[in-house]
Amino acid sequence: MFSKILYPTKFDELSFPILKSLTCLKSAGLKEIVLLYVIDEEAIYYAKESGLPVDIEQIKQSANEKMKEYLDYLKSNELSVKTKITSGKVVNEIVNEAALENVSLIVTGRHKRHMIDELFIGSTTDGVVKKSSLPVLVVKYHTIRMIEGKLTEQFCPNLFRKILYTTDWSEHSERAKKYIPLLYNAGAREAVIVHVMEDGSKEENKKKLNALKQEIEKTGFKVNSNLIQGKPYKEIINLASQEDASLILMGCHGKGFIKGILIGSVSQRVLEYSDRSVLIVK
Repeated sequence: MFSKILYPTKFDELSFPILKSLTCLKSAGLKEIVLLYVIDEEAIYYAKESGLPVDIEQIKQSANEKMKEYLDYLKSNELSVKTKITSGKVVNEIVNEAALENVSLIVTGRHKRHMIDELFIGSTTDGVVKKSSLPVLVVKYHTIRMIEGKLTEQFCPNLFRKILYTTDWSEHSERAKKYIPLLYNAGAREAVIVHVMEDGSKEENKKKLNALKQEIEKTGFKVNSNLIQGKPYKEIINLASQEDASLILMGCHGKGFIKGILIGSVSQRVLEYSDRSVLIVK
């Protein structure tokens, strides 16, 4: 499930730390990473319309030079790497290249306004999550600490340290559950499982949750189970923070009246408002 990853990048300040956090997926079967840089045709169009000089060949050359650091790092970790530079509408290019390369996962990150501000979902990440039928890992967990009197930002060094798995007992949650053993192989040892109750009896949900806990424990995890009542996205976000989870794993219903435009409201809100990385499985 993690054998081949597509990693689109704009070479922003978080891109390389995110890439470094992915190498532990080798133990979960990762063999190849496709690095993708998309020349945004809309940005090029508006630049030309504004009378700004645009040199496509120079943009490609600059992208190739920046990719060298990424390429060298991945090769030093004994991973196969393919680099691609395309042009077009960014979201469409990412989704199309993911299908063309037959990848098993798309990894994208959040951008940030400045160091002390929150990370936020960019339009590209949002569009990829909505349009792609593949699992998407959105990496955004970071910490800001005082070290030797200076405010220092540290990117999550162990993305798969502790996972929070959310379930509503649907087929989408079942699909997401299949990734739990792979995350164990990637280094995760603690799992927090949660069901936010909206309907059904408390006793029935307790039985299901206990059975799920025992199932995941057989994989090797230390498991903490939680049955909560409330608004699902708020409870999931709060629990992830309380438990200091490094990753939220959840299925996506893909609900909405226009296919490919709306994803499930709970996963959409968790993705937007949580400060933790999220793996969305459809």
